Amino acid sequence: RTYDFKKQGEFADLVKAMTAHQIELGKSLKPGVLYGELHIDCHNRIAQLLSDFDIVKLPAAEIVERQITSTFFPHGLGHHLGAQVHDVGGFMRDETGAHQAPPEGHPFLRCTRLIEKNQVFTIEPGLYFIDSLLGDLAQTDNKQFINWEKVEAFKPFGGIRIEDNIIVHEDSLENMTRDLLLD
Repeated sequence: RTYDFKKQGEFADLVKAMTAHQIELGKSLKPGVLYGELHIDCHNRIAQLLSDFDIVKLPAAEIVERQITSTFFPHGLGHHLGAQVHDVGGFMRDETGAHQAPPEGHPFLRCTRLIEKNQVFTIEPGLYFIDSLLGDLAQTDNKQFINWEKVEAFKPFGGIRIEDNIIVHEDSLENMTRDLLLD
């Protein structure tokens, strides 16, 4: 979990905004929802943050369309928690173990299953300023849309990651990480 001890300033505002999105993503865990849909929603929310904080000088929809979010959010929204930290059942389409691959363009998503009651998930969106990924982005046509001055200002913080472990019940959610109303 990311904390900004100053509690003021633009990075603190970015952490607060990410926290609000993370809570909403957590509330979206419901039986019958595909986890991959939450991952796509997360990319849309990251794009909105990138636009709102003038890190990328484009509307959110275009940031997603140009796949710029993957530079700043280079992992999946989360995964199952089980006997193994990264439970191997995240790609099972059905009880036979048939594999359900991640959506195109999202190879780091670790869960593609339909959410069911009594499952436990992590919800851990992130927004990072990683030199190697930013260097790759600087070699693309998308470099013209990046506010490099803003990126440089945020790089010393490294990034943001907010994570909760949530149990999905039939009609409610239980956050095991912190006291947080999700219903």
